[in-house]
Amino acid sequence: MSADGSGRPLVREVHIAAPREMVHRYFTDPDRLVAWIGITAELEPRPDGTFRFEVAPGEFCSGRYIEVDPPRRVVFTWGWESPAIPVPPGSTRVEVDLHDAGGGEATRLVLTHHGLRADAYDLHDDGWRSFLARLRAVAEGRDPGPDPATRTPAEALDDIRRTQARP
Repeated sequence: MSADGSGRPLVREVHIAAPREMVHRYFTDPDRLVAWIGITAELEPRPDGTFRFEVAPGEFCSGRYIEVDPPRRVVFTWGWESPAIPVPPGSTRVEVDLHDAGGGEATRLVLTHHGLRADAYDLHDDGWRSFLARLRAVAEGRDPGPDPATRTPAEALDDIRRTQARP
């Protein structure tokens, strides 16, 4: 059973009107990564290479690449350096599968996040929804709009907890 009690990991899917070779680079090139998620990034896209980026000022997500298979797949561990987020660095796994969805001109991205605890599930579900929409916009050459990380992840988690505590 997964952390949210559903028996399934968190799964998000998005269709992107861009070739998967391009989409893959948004997970392995620091400049491209921060175009849709984060402020700064330190990436070593090879097995056991560093995966670390600053999502909001002073809030870092970090882990290690497990698999880098251009243009079809990227797998990395994931967690937060802030003790306010109940997901320590490298404690969960994110799989990004890229499928050709249009004769090489479009991509079906399937992101699967394994190992999230129940108290972090909604934060990550909301985060992946928001940030994958930004990825789609950037990869398609559109303005991604305002960055949803204007609140720190800890603030977002507090908001989710307050909402869940309401009768």
